[in-house]
Amino acid sequence: MDAFGVEWGSFDVDPEVARRVQVGLDELFRAEGEEEAIDAAHALHELVCYAAVTVEEETVPAVRALCAMLGLPDFRWKQFALQLLDTIISVEGVFDSASPLKARVRAEVLRAVPLAEKEQNSSSRDVRGAAIVFLGSASETPAADFQRFRSAFERETDPVIQADLALAATACAWEVDGGAQDANAAGWFGEVLEHANPAVRFRVGQFLVGRGFRWSGGDLNGLVAAAMPAVLERGLFRQEYL
Repeated sequence: MDAFGVEWGSFDVDPEVARRVQVGLDELFRAEGEEEAIDAAHALHELVCYAAVTVEEETVPAVRALCAMLGLPDFRWKQFALQLLDTIISVEGVFDSASPLKARVRAEVLRAVPLAEKEQNSSSRDVRGAAIVFLGSASETPAADFQRFRSAFERETDPVIQADLALAATACAWEVDGGAQDANAAGWFGEVLEHANPAVRFRVGQFLVGRGFRWSGGDLNGLVAAAMPAVLERGLFRQEYL
């Protein structure tokens, strides 16, 4: 049995890559400071979901190990593990591809959903926000989850968490309508893209730019650029590994 309860020898992986991934997982778990944890998460990213566009055989056991780490009470950097899982589930085709590898990755990532649901109530804003965003990306019931995230968004008073909830709701809305073409989803997009909270405009705008959404209200790239100074000046962001 290897670190974090994963038997790497039972997976069809490159031994050298597997060794490097295990080192990265251990470095993330044992990191003494935030910068060290970020470096470890980024190194893992390069190995298991390079450039956020691909997954590898080594991704499967790596995800299983990340899930095990999330369940450990002494793991200090759950936000970065959740962010990495969010990146993996967001790789094109992982959520809906018939590819055997991507199907195995998807099954492993979805094991993290119950763990992330518990972290929605974390006392750490970083962990709570990362859990919310991951759950939006990993939703298997996007119509219901859109309503749940939207209701929470309307009640939330923390501007950073409010932006996380807006992003999670937007990810679900996008999935509900295959690009969210119906009037209800379009109304949601208009609401959040014109919201008073610049972090909401910034996070949702970034998401929609990445998906090629054409907003009738104006230039999305310009909206994101205009919101960024206020986000930075007011500290309306969480630390992320990317």
